[in-house]
Formats: sequence, structure tokens, C-alpha cells
Amino acid sequence: MVEPQIQFMRTLLALIAGLSLSTSVACDVCGIFLGIQPNDRRSSVSLLYRYRRLEGMVGATSLAKAYPKHAGHDGAVGPARYRELYQVMELRADLWLTERFAVLAALPVVNNYQAVEGIIRADLYGVGDPLVIARYLVANTRCTTTDERTVHRLMLGAGAKMPLGRQDLTYRDAEVGHDLQPGTGTWDALISAEYSIRRDRNGASLTAIGRANSVNSEAYRLGHGISATAEAFRRFDLNDDLKLMPSLGVYHELSGKDADHGEAVAGSGSSTFFTHAGVRVWWRSWAFMGTFQYAFARQLGELMVPNRERLIIGLTYNLKQN
Repeated sequence: MVEPQIQFMRTLLALIAGLSLSTSVACDVCGIFLGIQPNDRRSSVSLLYRYRRLEGMVGATSLAKAYPKHAGHDGAVGPARYRELYQVMELRADLWLTERFAVLAALPVVNNYQAVEGIIRADLYGVGDPLVIARYLVANTRCTTTDERTVHRLMLGAGAKMPLGRQDLTYRDAEVGHDLQPGTGTWDALISAEYSIRRDRNGASLTAIGRANSVNSEAYRLGHGISATAEAFRRFDLNDDLKLMPSLGVYHELSGKDADHGEAVAGSGSSTFFTHAGVRVWWRSWAFMGTFQYAFARQLGELMVPNRERLIIGLTYNLKQN
């Protein structure tokens, strides 16, 4: 059997080609990536790949039969080993319209995979829900002279995720739960905050994004969520064109309980802490970033599959200086 990662890449090439001809945030949208900005006030386009693995024993109960979320997909009455892979290839544009106002837009293509006791229960491909966030540069004390000083930068944003992705796909003629669909079928509100402090080549940053979900056509609402990354970094100027910046920190995801017809779904909701290690490389107008996050502490509802790790890889081209 072809590994899901290899199959995803093959399918992804065909999907991207189709999107390119026509146009010339799924479960992993809870973990929308907002990191250190590669350039102050510079428009850019990016291609990001995100990978998330969830795996572990889940003690499904009678609750699972009533609520088809994660461990409930097979209606099991005893513990079973679940493995879920969420892969996202995201086309992103960060457009600075003025010196203080920017718009971030993203269109994801996703592959959501689930196996229970080694038996594949879902392997879905499709375009996910796009998102748009308008961001405002509240403060930027970037030095305009050669004198050393501490630089602060704060951006706040608000936007929405739009219900474009399919939420009714089946796998081998079997129903697939809400969390594994490419789309959610709902308009969801997003807010973001990005703060960084730097002195010379050393610095730190805190980025956070929150999501308030609405109810879908079946009166089901996924849990509201917030994720945040705190990291410290140092920039190395290797020459005039080439710069390197490693970073270390922590990433946290908090997801509230789902709701079905207004009633909280018992066994849903989670809180997970990840270690965070990243690197960013800039060469002229190009930028590469890679981030690995490993889950080390968690508190889960009994229907939730444990997060294990996340991987994010991105390539960015900076367009112009405003």
C-alpha cells in the first residue's frame, strides 16, 4: 500500500495544477501558523506545507456512538489505537496595502487520514476552507538610525474562515466524521495578535490566533480554539544576501468542547503543549522556514486522539517594499 504522505503529494500536484489554471485554516486550521514576519511591511506570497500526527489508545464508550468525533467513528465500545494524519498545502498571500495595514489570505488543499487498529477508516482529499485576516500594525519602533535600541512590534488582526471546502465526503461509502472533512461548512471568526521584541540580533516573539466557530447545517459546532507560540531567536548575517535565524520556544493549543444542538459534547476538548524548534533562512527576495513541534504535555477529553507532533515547511517570495 502506498504511504498516505506519498499519495498526498501525487494528488496535491494535480490539485495545484488545477487551481493554477482556474485562478492564473479542516481540523488543522485550529493550528494556523503565524510566525515571525520575515520582512517588516513587505508583501509576499508563500507556499506552506503542514503535517500533524495524532496517535494513541482511545477508550471509546457509548458516547462515541452518539457523537461521531475521532474515537466515535467506528462505534467501538472498548479502547482502540487510533492514528490520524492531517496534511495541508497552503497557498498564502500577505499583502501590505499601506505602511500599517495588511491582509493575509490563505487557500488550503488538505489530506485527512484515519486508521483504527491498522484499518483505514478515512483518507480524504480536497480544497479546504479559505481564510482572510486583516491585520493592523499598532506599533513598530524599528530603529531608523545606526544607534542600538530595543525594537518592539505589535500587530492585531481580525478575519474569517469561509465555508468553501466539502463537508459531506464519504470513504468507501461510509460516513466520515466532522473533524476529518476538508471543510467545516461554517463561517468562523478569527482574531490574531503578533508581538516581537528585538535588540541587535537577539529577540523574542509571541503570536496567537483564536477561532470562534459557528453551527453547521446539522446543528453541530466544533469547539472554539486558541493557539499561541512563544519563541526566542537570534539572527546570523552570513553575508549581505544570506541570513539565518534559528529559534526555540513552546507552542500551545487549546480547544473547547464541541456542541450538538446547543449541548456540550462530553469527551471532547483538549489542551496540548508542544516544544518548538525552528529555522528561517533569507536569501535576497526568498525566504525558507522550517518548524518542528513535539507534544510533551496534554489534557484530553476521552474521545480525543493525542497529538504527537507537527511539522511546518514554507517557501516565501517577497514582492516589494512599501
